[in-house]
Amino acid sequence: MRKADFKLNGLVVPVPTPFGSDDSIDFGAYLAHLDWLAECGVCNLLVNGTTGEFFSLTPDEQMQLLRVSREAWKGRLIFHLGDTALFQTLETAHKAEEAGADFIASLPPFYFAGAPADGLVEWFCRLSLESDLPLILYNFPKHTGNALTPEVLEKIPHWGIKDSSADLSLIPATPNYFVGGDRKISEAYVAGAKGFVSASANIDPLPYLKIEKSQTPELQTAVDAVNARANGPYAIAKIKQALAEIIPGYPAVVRPPLSSAS
Repeated sequence: MRKADFKLNGLVVPVPTPFGSDDSIDFGAYLAHLDWLAECGVCNLLVNGTTGEFFSLTPDEQMQLLRVSREAWKGRLIFHLGDTALFQTLETAHKAEEAGADFIASLPPFYFAGAPADGLVEWFCRLSLESDLPLILYNFPKHTGNALTPEVLEKIPHWGIKDSSADLSLIPATPNYFVGGDRKISEAYVAGAKGFVSASANIDPLPYLKIEKSQTPELQTAVDAVNARANGPYAIAKIKQALAEIIPGYPAVVRPPLSSAS
């Protein structure tokens, strides 16, 4: 199957990574959460993303998460593998394919803020050409310091974009646009988006599953209400605290440099 033929639309849930009191990954809690999401009707997961605290995981832990996820999850599985080192990213991309990921997603390299556009294009082109998996670009300039502009997107072979900046002007420059966050879901659909990625959907996916089918003001209001419970500086910690109330034994631990919501 050609990369362009892979199908993905609607809600994508970026799952958090639960840690036990000893800071190790609690795979029992992780799988319990995946089971609950599947029962709710979620079909698409993003593993090892920002909500998953990829920045606090070792490469071995990241791949272990992917393997465990693939064994348990029957729907679409996106694996984020962004890194500052291109060759580490390429190596991880090959491992992700072997482990059964359906898509790979990648941030731009995130140490040199304001990197030259031609450098970003070369970085992503090499990733796209060396991987047989469809590539989703991950635009999050707040954290990377490198915005993916329409001019950059048009030069990179890619399947789509997850845009956490919610810059809807990028829609014409990418084959498949997914807005990150909750505030512009309805607006993004009207503008031509194929779907959205919502961390808040981890704690109540039902309003999000409804809005992917019908973008009404009432449903956007329902989504906004869920988002209000899991937003702000301690967003990941808030999501884990909410999950601790839903899933028995789910730990609310985050790894430094994050801290628990008070």
